[in-house]
Amino acid sequence: MKKQTLELLFRYRKHLLEKEQIVLQDKMAEENQQKARLLQLQARVQETHNAKARATTVEELCTLDESAAYLHGRMTMARRAISLSSQARQEAVERTLKTKQSLDQIGLLLEKGRCERMAELDESERRQLDELVTSRYAMALRGV
Repeated sequence: MKKQTLELLFRYRKHLLEKEQIVLQDKMAEENQQKARLLQLQARVQETHNAKARATTVEELCTLDESAAYLHGRMTMARRAISLSSQARQEAVERTLKTKQSLDQIGLLLEKGRCERMAELDESERRQLDELVTSRYAMALRGV
């Protein structure tokens, strides 16, 4: 590939990598929010169970039982949400790694091209110096 094409592709992949990293950060934040929500629900369930221990009437116990059942249902949904957000985060990590790998491959191709150009330039300079030394030597032999 031409150098210019590779550089454009490199910049594009770098942009894609940045976007994937932003998506990954969002997925991680979402997962952390889901975990915090589960912890809040667990605390509310614990409070409900503590309140049941202090309940004095049947009506209070029934109300607290219904509340605990509702909160347990919400906790189940929160656990499912955590597993889904964890899966989404893992997929975002994989996409980010693939994009990074692609970017690195293009970077290696660019670096290889730079090394080849530097080697060609060094060879050209060496030939020019050899020609200069040879011509000066020849001029010295002719007595000029």
